[in-house]
Amino acid sequence: MNNEWDEYAQDWDINPEVQHYANNAFAQLIKLCDLKGKRVLDFGCGTGILTQLISEQAKQVVAIDPSPKMIECLTAKLLKNVTPVCDYLNPEVYNQHQGFSEKFDVIVASSVCAFLPDYEQTLALLKTGLAPNGLFVQWDWLAESEGAGKGLSKARVEYALNSNHFREVTLSVPFTMNNEQPGASVLMAHGKS
Repeated sequence: MNNEWDEYAQDWDINPEVQHYANNAFAQLIKLCDLKGKRVLDFGCGTGILTQLISEQAKQVVAIDPSPKMIECLTAKLLKNVTPVCDYLNPEVYNQHQGFSEKFDVIVASSVCAFLPDYEQTLALLKTGLAPNGLFVQWDWLAESEGAGKGLSKARVEYALNSNHFREVTLSVPFTMNNEQPGASVLMAHGKS
């Protein structure tokens, strides 16, 4: 299985902007919830920079990404409570992979939802993996309007979460990045199952 993200894997962890993004996302996550004793799914984990931060507090982390090279980098970190999964998220993964045999207390998606071919459909699938009162959190580049740039608009994210019956939906812009364009805003959204 070859993936377009494979070419970025080798240098991903040493990119200061990638590290900065993950650190900011993690800081927001631990303000939002206590990870101790929790089962967490890191959806679109890449090389596992955020996964590693989460694993230091969570009971167990399942980290899924379709890029074999990204998963190789994560696996090389030898994180004891992390189960790396190289696959696309689909119903078969939930039904056949041991790491998905129990529901998750928290599901995170960091800079991945804007790249999905069907964001709303994937949210529906992710929600089936959440335990009752489980928390879904995403971070993506903020697009001022749908189709403008590579991110997601607040309106689309709010609609997607509400139409998938997430409760207590909250959106914010907790930090900005200066990598590709000065002041690129990061949209954070979360809701409960």
